[in-house]
Amino acid sequence: MRRLVMVVSLAFAAVDAHAAAMMCGGVGADARRSLEATQGANLALEFFIADRGAYVANVGVVVTPLKQTEPVIEGTAAGPLCVLTLAPGRYRVDATYNGMKRSATAAVPASSARPAHVALGFPQIAADGDLGPKASAEEKMQAKQP
Repeated sequence: MRRLVMVVSLAFAAVDAHAAAMMCGGVGADARRSLEATQGANLALEFFIADRGAYVANVGVVVTPLKQTEPVIEGTAAGPLCVLTLAPGRYRVDATYNGMKRSATAAVPASSARPAHVALGFPQIAADGDLGPKASAEEKMQAKQP
């Protein structure tokens, strides 16, 4: 299996089973124009905190065709808005932010004229950083020692 790692304001890997590309950015006018100008993008992703509507970045993203087990995109979205260019078909989008996972399916069209859109909202607790592995009893004791 050949993997291609690219950095375009994000880090991700595209597995060569399908031609796949992803570009992420922020919400400012320039960033949006840059994303909108992406040729052939047929899937748009959006990541936010559901309770506040605040956008989040540094979200782990895995995009897998429904009829396969190997992802075509796997990496970290550096911005809250992403556009992807994928082969037409049905995909599962898994996103992870501070340990919280959200998933959705998308029917990706052949044409980029009307791209599919997936918006994934994370709970407030994910933004608060209250998630993560709990400390063991030994770690708690070590933390109390000077």
